[in-house]
Amino acid sequence: MKPYKYFDCSNNSISNQNHNKNSLGPIENDIMKDLNQYSNLFGFKRTYNYEDADVIITNTIYPDEILEWSEKHSIPKVKRMDGIYWQNNLIYKNEPLNKSALESDHVIFISNYSRDALKELYGLEPNSTVVLNNADDTVFYPREKSDFRIVSSCSNWEREGKRLDELIELSNNIDDEIHLIGKCDIDLPKNMIKHGYIDSQLKISTIISESHIFISLFYRDAGSKVTCQAVKCHVPVLYVTSGGLNELVRGNGVSLTDDVSMTFRNDVPTLNIEEMLKKYKELKYSYNNIINNFKEREPYYHTIESYFNVMKRYL
Repeated sequence: MKPYKYFDCSNNSISNQNHNKNSLGPIENDIMKDLNQYSNLFGFKRTYNYEDADVIITNTIYPDEILEWSEKHSIPKVKRMDGIYWQNNLIYKNEPLNKSALESDHVIFISNYSRDALKELYGLEPNSTVVLNNADDTVFYPREKSDFRIVSSCSNWEREGKRLDELIELSNNIDDEIHLIGKCDIDLPKNMIKHGYIDSQLKISTIISESHIFISLFYRDAGSKVTCQAVKCHVPVLYVTSGGLNELVRGNGVSLTDDVSMTFRNDVPTLNIEEMLKKYKELKYSYNNIINNFKEREPYYHTIESYFNVMKRYL
């Protein structure tokens, strides 16, 4: 049997123009890239001509010519839905993404929080499935550790919501090293070690997996990729309660109280440093217990399979 052909229209002139240059991250989403890499395992093949496609998928929008073609020829469309932009100055970015969700036969949300946010903030409930964001376990896996250290990661620490100031405040109150992956152009305390922006997932995996605690202070992150990477590396997580982090950590860490309101706002709420220190010490104290009872995330194979299973429903 010939493989089904899918066309990924995520990267197009409009979406690339709207890509957050400040994120520094790759334009192609990791999940979308891996759909291509593993498609042959699930009876699919990527085509680069949308007129040959049996199904069309996007992580962003559908360009007009592709939308017209799919409607004229009854080609099903699947949309991967990330989080909602909660910043007032970025609300305009939600409009084309929400529109593409409504144009789709099916929407795949990366967390229940992602689905809830679209409903709460916009009143939209498209036909959907939740497939929790995940990381490739052929790249991200546990490694041997030496001296105790902490790690946190994002592409660019200037980004709103990453809370570098709170991380610095924590570092000023502890003696442990905090390793920082991602672009950071400001001076840091001596116990914060910069690694800069890293392209190689293998290098990122090594740094994370050789650490003992991962810190996710990211405000309202719907499906933090780097937190998924930490859990795959069996690194316990200190995380905030806003967004979808709890769904990803699944008990492999300790939570820190955050603002969980579903509203648009201008600023990032500050965290309580006393509680942060308390929860950090709690996580450090319970480290061995968490490691000995670590709750595995589902294999990455199952995550990718879930995407193709959604596509198959419409073929």
